[in-house]
Amino acid sequence: MQEDSYMIIIPKDPELIHDPKAFFVNMKTHENIVVEKAGFNKERGVEIDLKIDDRPYRIWVSPTEISIPSFVRLGHQFTEEELAAIDAVKEGLSVNMVYEGDPRVCYYDQLRLIDAMIPEKLAVLDCPSEKLLSGRWVELAARSSVLPAPRYLFTVQAISGDAGEDSKEVWLHTHGLKRCGFYELEILCSTQETCNDHYHILESLAYRMIEADAETPVKPGDAVFVAQLDEDTFLVVTAVDWKEALKLYPEATLGTPEDRGDDDVHTEDTYVVMAYASPDDEKAKKYTKVQAYDEFLKQNPMFLISTPETQRMRMLARERMGYLVKALEDTENTVLAKIGLITDQKYWGNELEEEQREHIWFEVKEAQGDKLTAVLTQEPYYVSGIKEGDVGTYSFDDVTDWLVFTKERRISPDDAYLL
Repeated sequence: MQEDSYMIIIPKDPELIHDPKAFFVNMKTHENIVVEKAGFNKERGVEIDLKIDDRPYRIWVSPTEISIPSFVRLGHQFTEEELAAIDAVKEGLSVNMVYEGDPRVCYYDQLRLIDAMIPEKLAVLDCPSEKLLSGRWVELAARSSVLPAPRYLFTVQAISGDAGEDSKEVWLHTHGLKRCGFYELEILCSTQETCNDHYHILESLAYRMIEADAETPVKPGDAVFVAQLDEDTFLVVTAVDWKEALKLYPEATLGTPEDRGDDDVHTEDTYVVMAYASPDDEKAKKYTKVQAYDEFLKQNPMFLISTPETQRMRMLARERMGYLVKALEDTENTVLAKIGLITDQKYWGNELEEEQREHIWFEVKEAQGDKLTAVLTQEPYYVSGIKEGDVGTYSFDDVTDWLVFTKERRISPDDAYLL
């Protein structure tokens, strides 16, 4: 069952949330937002029909008490001063809407509406994904021409056992996919050593679900390619109803019916990620535990990044290249850039040109004009004539992602506001 996307703005000035006229005035300053009708719903607050870039939405807005549960994850880095300021605010403004159409666009539009209504905010509590978002990030994302990363639509929660220090079992499961009209995903019987690798599997399948065309959704039982584990081994996964999957994990102590209780959060529309070892297994619906691939997952596998996501990352990286150049001024920073190299022609198919590139990490040494001088940090799969350690010059247009490692933190184009 689809859930609403319920977010709470934590404002710098709490008085604003009691003045609907103020946030109507704020929205009217944005030419792309058109308020068509507004009224009062006694159960849900102020009800607004509007369009943003001609996309219609109905939202519900109301003041609400702020209570941040302990399980809410900090989606961004906050200073101690910011966290203290957030803790001091006892009332926020809820903005509730139903996602119809592309959930990535709906999420982006909800952030744009939030930023338009209350430009000065400390944070936003995204309840479906159980994330606390930085107000500075929301401002940057809402005012960008590029959609936020799909990972913001959901969170992967890791539940560890409480059977003493010897218990290594971890139950991974998502929150937030139901607001997209999807089912949630799980991995049973992960461990403290393997949960990070299993996270990448779960995230990759969630991305495929989010990116799928509405007319051809990823359904339970569908085979989905998510990674190349080595030259001859591929990881193809599917989603299996948790009750059926649990029968294949008799050793599980987490994610059991007793663990889930009687609420519908962990019992309704939630599926376990498992693998198909072969096309015959797919036809027979014979499932393999993802744990069967753990040794491969330790060997730097290549997880699929779709063409649309590669394009989105490239657009965001290009939009914020100024931050990368600025970071190079501090010699204590380490700056990496992911560069798309044209693959050898023997690997070309009938795909778009973007799919004929291999995207590889380089360490950036210098930026001049619109060029980077950089050192290759890994061996390519599909590009000959270049090897780890080689130095080359590349155009900004070839950059599809970048990272900056300062003494304090790791910064990507997504959280460039930290620079």
